Amino acid sequence: MKGRPVVIKDVLDVILKDMGGGKVSQAGMLGAVWAQAVGDAAVKHAKPIDIKEGILVVHVDSSSWLHKLTMEKAGILARIKNELGEGPVKDIKLRIGEI
Repeated sequence: MKGRPVVIKDVLDVILKDMGGGKVSQAGMLGAVWAQAVGDAAVKHAKPIDIKEGILVVHVDSSSWLHKLTMEKAGILARIKNELGEGPVKDIKLRIGEI
């Protein structure tokens, strides 16, 4: 495994298992991955709420942030998949809601 990129979730799963814990929850990992994928400014205006059938549901606090993140959705999704792998998140649904 040395020298090859690995998914953070897989590493944490191994560490937690060795410590007697279970798998890292998708929701728990999602907050950190979301922050990395969108950056500090967007984290204040958009929050992942749920994953339903591979679709990440994100609440955004204004129409301007909804538009901005919609325009950046492909890049955000690519960064999330880079961290979590292809499985958990297949698409992102952005909507105005409470964050």
